Amino acid sequence: MFNALSQTQIIMRLGPIFLFVVVLELVRRRKLREDYSLGWLFTFGVLVSMGLFPQVILSSIAEFMGIIYEPTAMFVIGMGLMMIILLQFSVVITRLSRENKQAAQVIALLNTRIHELEERLDPQEEN
Repeated sequence: MFNALSQTQIIMRLGPIFLFVVVLELVRRRKLREDYSLGWLFTFGVLVSMGLFPQVILSSIAEFMGIIYEPTAMFVIGMGLMMIILLQFSVVITRLSRENKQAAQVIALLNTRIHELEERLDPQEEN
């Protein structure tokens, strides 16, 4: 039991720290925008703080939620934070989809206008 608990504690501490570093590296390489990284960094920061100070933070939260096994509370909180991030991305995707549709409509109107102008010029060139 002691080994399983210590393995859990190691994962609780090192997992979020590793992911925190991965997000920072993605931002540094410009593969992840800074505004999107803030949600991830906040999430991993919360998970790191809960992993480093489980007696203070995690115990209180687990007791409040009625969860007996404290690491389970950490995963429940992590899933909640991930749901918030997914909601943020859904909002961004919806906005980008709307902008993409509007841009396609403007391009279609401009193409129609170009073809109309070309048709007006073609008969004049024949004379």
